[in-house]
Amino acid sequence: MSNLITRLGKSITGIIHGFDRIVFKGYLRRLMYPEGAESFLRKQGVLNKDFKSWAIHQTKQVVADLERLAQQQTQRGISPIASSDEEKEKIARKQQQKSGVEQGMIGAWSCVEAGQSFRAQFSSKQAYPELVWKQLRCKHLYVYLAHTDHGFMHLRLQTWFPYQIQICMNGREWLARQLKHAGIGFVLQGNKFLHIDHPDRAQEFLNRQLDSQWPQLLDRLVPMIFPGRE
Repeated sequence: MSNLITRLGKSITGIIHGFDRIVFKGYLRRLMYPEGAESFLRKQGVLNKDFKSWAIHQTKQVVADLERLAQQQTQRGISPIASSDEEKEKIARKQQQKSGVEQGMIGAWSCVEAGQSFRAQFSSKQAYPELVWKQLRCKHLYVYLAHTDHGFMHLRLQTWFPYQIQICMNGREWLARQLKHAGIGFVLQGNKFLHIDHPDRAQEFLNRQLDSQWPQLLDRLVPMIFPGRE
């Protein structure tokens, strides 16, 4: 970066430092290992041997809950994506442009991707089935939003127990919203700021972002992709 700044010299009118992509990954720690998952299932009255049928039922419910929410908010249900190689952001951007959504849910999509869960496997030592950690491919749900403060962003949920979740934001989108609210002119091309009228003010916004109340924000976002959670 210093070499670039030196080379461009007087062409640079300001420099800002801040987050670009912001990714949060969430899970319930007690469900991420076999003993914890078994303890949870016992409290639900589910035997290890019945884990698969129970999990399939829960997965169907998770998908149905989001299907209803997506229908309510976008008048479209969950759209399947045939391959995990497809660029979901491009699909969502195209849908946003088509629907003109500036705030709220842009759409919901599903895709079969790699995940992690458990399977019940008979243990000769214990003489009953035990849960073992398993790599698998299963349906994941994606919700893309035009957030009031954070702009274009998405949430991703593994529909198979233990329902790992990921929330991805764009720091540049967030800054653009802050600058617009403050009446500060800027030029944004793709994910790059080519000009900001007051870069010092922009840096103040970025510094303030470090003090964001992330837990409260994330708690409000999770129901957008996991509406049936308790």
